[in-house]
Amino acid sequence: MPANRVVYTVSDVNKYIKAVINNDQNLRYISVKGEISNLKYGANGHVYFSLKDKESIISVCLFATYASKLNFEPENGDEVIVLASVDVYPARGSYQLIAVALEQAGKGDILYELEQLKKQLAAEGLFDLSRKKPINIYPNAIGVITAPNSAAIKDIIFNLKRRYPIADIYFFPSQVQGDNAPKELLQAFLTAQKYPLDTIIIGRGCGASEDLSAFNGEKLVRAIAESKIPVIAAIGHEIDSTLVDFVADKRASTPTGAAELATIDRREIELHFQDAIDSMEQSLKNYVEDKQEEVSEAKEKMRNLLTDKVTLLKQKVTLRNEQLQSLSPKSVLQRGYSISLDESGKPITDANTQKVGNKIKTIYAKGETISAVEEVKGE
Repeated sequence: MPANRVVYTVSDVNKYIKAVINNDQNLRYISVKGEISNLKYGANGHVYFSLKDKESIISVCLFATYASKLNFEPENGDEVIVLASVDVYPARGSYQLIAVALEQAGKGDILYELEQLKKQLAAEGLFDLSRKKPINIYPNAIGVITAPNSAAIKDIIFNLKRRYPIADIYFFPSQVQGDNAPKELLQAFLTAQKYPLDTIIIGRGCGASEDLSAFNGEKLVRAIAESKIPVIAAIGHEIDSTLVDFVADKRASTPTGAAELATIDRREIELHFQDAIDSMEQSLKNYVEDKQEEVSEAKEKMRNLLTDKVTLLKQKVTLRNEQLQSLSPKSVLQRGYSISLDESGKPITDANTQKVGNKIKTIYAKGETISAVEEVKGE
């Protein structure tokens, strides 16, 4: 290494720049006009915010001593004039305005133009609830529009796979902030319209309010309003709302929330099927028990019918037997009658058929006799 070469540390450079800026009288107690964004209040009473115009942005710190003297409460979107000095924070190598006074100049042009566009689109009915399309929570395919390699796309894919792994996921990458973001978001959305999707998720992770302007583009908002595919806005930001939030069919506060809105959890499906199976098993059990009871009742009824039928038949048989018995020759003989048979064994019903000397067999209730005809008398 040459002997005359000087090597500085990072701290040396930052301290030197700080000294240069602090000693420049042109950067001490200057008035700077811009629009407040990303406003935050510290626990110690200090106020932190960004001051921006259409092209640039700078950080501002208003210490509690001066903040307590303000005659108005700053809000995001306020256009103000800041009396401040430019300073450098050596630990990070960043510069900022250290403010000692704050004067309200009115609402910023950027916020005013956004409010005017919002009112116009609302008057056209683009934000009406009647236009909102229902979300199919049993999707075949879901489209996702966000920045590549971002935490948002990782969160969305992870939670979609966790909750509903059978859905296909189509990714349409786009920048979500910067000059090219509005054009890329619109192109990605129009491309997604050509795919067989059930739902489109469009958004990004958390960011300052000035980073969200790409989601306020009029062309993108109108494209979403005309979409035949339901859209979920997943713009994870702070208290600000973009126009995409208003026109979307559903709004989620985070990318994870969008995945939850887009699908049903498979655990709910499993519980639903288990409940259905349990219900079917119980219904089948009740049906079998009812049928068994019906069969038992039918068997008992049939048994009773058969018993009654057999009893009736027995009674009829007994009656018929009694009738037959009453008609039996033996019954007649029991009453003192007898039967006479000729020599051939045929009953004699006509005396004229007999001749004197014919042998006749006479049958009684008990026993029989054989005799000869001595005389024949006709009728």
